[in-house]
Amino acid sequence: MKKIKLFLLSLLIPVFSLAQGGIEIMPFAGYMFGGSINFYEGKLKITDGMDYGLSLVIPLRDVVDIELSYTGMNSEARFTAYAGYPGFSDEQTGVHTNYFQIGTIKKIPLSNPDIIPFGSFTLGATLFALDAYTDTWRFSVTAGGGVKFMFSDHVGIILRGRLMLPMSFGGVGGYCGIGTGGSGCGLSLNSYATLVQGDFNGGLVFKMGN
Repeated sequence: MKKIKLFLLSLLIPVFSLAQGGIEIMPFAGYMFGGSINFYEGKLKITDGMDYGLSLVIPLRDVVDIELSYTGMNSEARFTAYAGYPGFSDEQTGVHTNYFQIGTIKKIPLSNPDIIPFGSFTLGATLFALDAYTDTWRFSVTAGGGVKFMFSDHVGIILRGRLMLPMSFGGVGGYCGIGTGGSGCGLSLNSYATLVQGDFNGGLVFKMGN
């Protein structure tokens, strides 16, 4: 873990050295759409819920801003089995969705400098921490847009929406077998499929420095 922290710090040092202007800290909360996956045997649904997170925005001269962010949501994963597939049954477990992202924010200049529309794109990793199954990591990207309203040089609010795309997800699979001890069936998270998520959120903007 210590080596990972040192590696991440070494990646951030060049970014901080190029920073121009004040660094922004943005705590936020909102609502995330969990998404669903259809399988032959049934449908996996991650329920919607409130999400929360924190962004660190580092301005890079007049080009773009760099955003490092974490977004989390606690909800449920529900598998509903289709009729005609013996051995499969409805299953439910808690799931903690965690996005770790780094990317860019492109500001759109207006005549009023206190109103700042922007578009964003990030990439990174998503962790699906399941209560009853093995945790799953997936590469992910997000794309979105929003607006910041600055009430002073150091305080403002942000409103935005994002499309959030884990590129694959540990889905639901089943098995049945007959052995010397008898027959049995089970359910496991072992398939892969595309999952589409998204959120709307708002928060505060605290600008540190000039």
